[in-house]
Amino acid sequence: MKTRKIISVLLIAALLISAAGVSVLALSGNVSADVVEKSKKAAVDAEAEGIVLLKNDGGFLPLNGRKLNIFGIGSVYPFMGGAGSGAITSDDPVTFYDALDDDGIEYNKELRALYEKNIGTNKMPKTDNTVINNLLQVALSINSLKEMDVSKLKGSVIENAVAYSGTALVMISRTSAEGSDLSFDTLRLSETEEELLDLVTSKFADVIVLFNIGNVMKMDFLEKYENIRAAAIVWIPGEFGFISVAQMLTGKVNPSGRLADTIAYNPEDHPSGECFGSFSYSDGSGHYVEYMEGIYVGYRYFETFAKEKVQYPFGYGISYTEFQKEITGTSFDENEISVSVKVTNTGDKAGKDTVQIYYSAPYDGTIEKSAVCLGGFAKTKLLAPGESGTVTVTYSTDDMASYDKNENEAWLLSAGDYKIILAENARDFIEEYTYSVRADKVIKTDSKTGSEIKNLFDDCYNGFTLLSRNNPEGTYPKSGEKAADDAVKNADKYPEPVTEGTAPKTGVKYDKTITLRDVYEDESLWDAFLDQLTLDEMALLVSDGGYGTAAVERLGIPATMDNDGPSSIKGRNGLLYTDSGVAYPCETAIACTFNTEIAYEIGAAFGRESEDIGADILYAPAANIHRNPRGGRNFEYFSEDPLLSGKMTAALINGCSSEGLVVTLKHFAMNDQETHRGGVFTWADEQTMREIYLKAFEIGVKESDCAGIMSAYNRVGADWCGAKSALLIDLLRTEWGFDGFVVSDFTSNITGTGYMNPVLGVYSGNDTMLTGIRGVFLPGHIRAIKNQYKKDPVGFGTALRERCRELCKGKMRTRAFLHPEIKYDDSFPGALLPTDEWNFTFPYIFSLFRYLLNNLTYTVIYLLRPLFG
Repeated sequence: MKTRKIISVLLIAALLISAAGVSVLALSGNVSADVVEKSKKAAVDAEAEGIVLLKNDGGFLPLNGRKLNIFGIGSVYPFMGGAGSGAITSDDPVTFYDALDDDGIEYNKELRALYEKNIGTNKMPKTDNTVINNLLQVALSINSLKEMDVSKLKGSVIENAVAYSGTALVMISRTSAEGSDLSFDTLRLSETEEELLDLVTSKFADVIVLFNIGNVMKMDFLEKYENIRAAAIVWIPGEFGFISVAQMLTGKVNPSGRLADTIAYNPEDHPSGECFGSFSYSDGSGHYVEYMEGIYVGYRYFETFAKEKVQYPFGYGISYTEFQKEITGTSFDENEISVSVKVTNTGDKAGKDTVQIYYSAPYDGTIEKSAVCLGGFAKTKLLAPGESGTVTVTYSTDDMASYDKNENEAWLLSAGDYKIILAENARDFIEEYTYSVRADKVIKTDSKTGSEIKNLFDDCYNGFTLLSRNNPEGTYPKSGEKAADDAVKNADKYPEPVTEGTAPKTGVKYDKTITLRDVYEDESLWDAFLDQLTLDEMALLVSDGGYGTAAVERLGIPATMDNDGPSSIKGRNGLLYTDSGVAYPCETAIACTFNTEIAYEIGAAFGRESEDIGADILYAPAANIHRNPRGGRNFEYFSEDPLLSGKMTAALINGCSSEGLVVTLKHFAMNDQETHRGGVFTWADEQTMREIYLKAFEIGVKESDCAGIMSAYNRVGADWCGAKSALLIDLLRTEWGFDGFVVSDFTSNITGTGYMNPVLGVYSGNDTMLTGIRGVFLPGHIRAIKNQYKKDPVGFGTALRERCRELCKGKMRTRAFLHPEIKYDDSFPGALLPTDEWNFTFPYIFSLFRYLLNNLTYTVIYLLRPLFG
């Protein structure tokens, strides 16, 4: 124990030193009380509608005055957020017990005191520095709480509890962190938790289980113990979410959440589990992951192949009241599917219900199709007992098409009968109608842009076997050792210089300088405006995009202040922010509301806070897919379903933009695992990519005012996402019509060459680099940009100019440009201004020292994790 304490002190000291030396700036603006109150309401409402009630035998909940014996270390030290970009900070969060007190729920104070006394190693040392607290959790991989030894409950403690009340509540807590994925063990009860449940269920007649989690886990034990009367997932609820949890227990909140993910009896039954995680090329060329399950992710797999393995299906959730649904009108034609549903509250409590419309497409064995797909959804208003309301779900008929990568290189709406299904969830159907397509319809042009649709990612599929309905056993994912091919070995190779044509003009001086404001008012001035940029200025703009974008004051190009999400908006100073907004429930909780109005209000709340805090651009929302329950950032993502993810994404972005906040939709694309995320070679076929992993981004771009995208760490095929023109130019800009800027994820590339380098980003549509520690990373980036310009002034020069154009387009939509009268402290914690060459001054050396010490410290922490329990 003494050794462990000494090591903890030394490691924290190293982290303190490594984070020192960056000037701590004055607060750039606290969020006003009025804005906080609006944000608090948005957060409480989101949690209230995101809670998923899994069981409620005999209508045991609400409590109706029952007193509680509360068990589980999570009750006194719950997870309110994750770690990494989705981390939260709060000076005064509403704890679980705070919320119980405020709602008048009586509980056993002896048990509370015992758990508070025995928090032990769960409570990490806290510093005044948010980045240190955050990175400690990442480095220590603290994803679950070490449950208190059950022996401490025996004897008088448990006997007093039995005498106090016959009702017990057990809190099960899990979280996760950017940078690592969960193990299957983390998704199961620990041995101590099993002992706790054995004890509690043997002593109390009525038991409630609450899941304070960010990833769905193994829950089969809910069926093992007959006296577990009620269970609900309350997610990672943010700083105010427990208010809604307490109100759910008393009945002030009637839970209306529906699962955004399938809960299998065993998390290992997801087919992606066979090809998720760490796989290395036999020759040491790197790590890879193959999406062998194809389109069969989540319910698309289970409802097609293995219904018996599902405990709670996608879209499942129950209420304190009962609802009756009936279809009252339909309209099916070649353009649109529309279903009107009358929902009647037949119970005795007011509540909201979710209408889910699925479709089942004809399958002939040529193009893979799941048995059911979500077509659309809607949430009712609050319905009083006996009250009815009608909602209409409408979607494009073409949305039922599958991507045909082989014959047509286009979307194909196959001839045949399509079942249009009103359902409670992906499993339980209420009514079915049939819509018949007489002949195959090939969809070769994009409905929004009119651009040609064609295969763009043939190079991302390397021939592995894909799971198929034709032969499920013979095609089930099976990993094996592989050797790297030429594409892997030649990754990060620059294109050949362009030898024909002329280089774009640079550094032109006019009698009257053309500013970005002039271009905003007259778009015909774009080219003349760009002609004025010098090579130094262009190199700065595309290299200096970390937690803010660079200014060129003489041309009226403003700096912006950017920071992370998606759980709360952070203030100035990048990783060392001191201001932050309200901490919201995780994205998965928001998705479980099945209510786009909730997502919109969260976005609007972000926007209002950003103005007070001084933030122009938010690195959020995240639209990646819950490919597997082990995903370390699943709590930052919405769902296993791309339609639900996309609709929530678009609504949240529209809420942000309504209040003047620009977002960067992330992580584009296929950053669905954290293991080896920095450069992992990600292989998938075009159908899988377009239908599952790109669809949420497509909806987010097309159905919102999206001005920014963040490219991902991983490679798609052999190319880093920020260096794949097929992704960032051909698909995003040309086919989908995106008109904004692309920023990389956080880069730790010191030399500006190799993996995740700015030169390849410029060639391929990545407009600026998220250089987190300027003094360390900027010199190498700028030198690489300028060197490549000398080698390829025509090809690279043209691309560089285009990147600056796109970045400026994004800036023109920010508050920094549109409202220059709003002034904030515009200083920034850069240790050095960019220079032509490596600058070995004291600030630079100190920045480099901090960076290396940080990495060494995290490595040591990782290796010594067993000492920390």
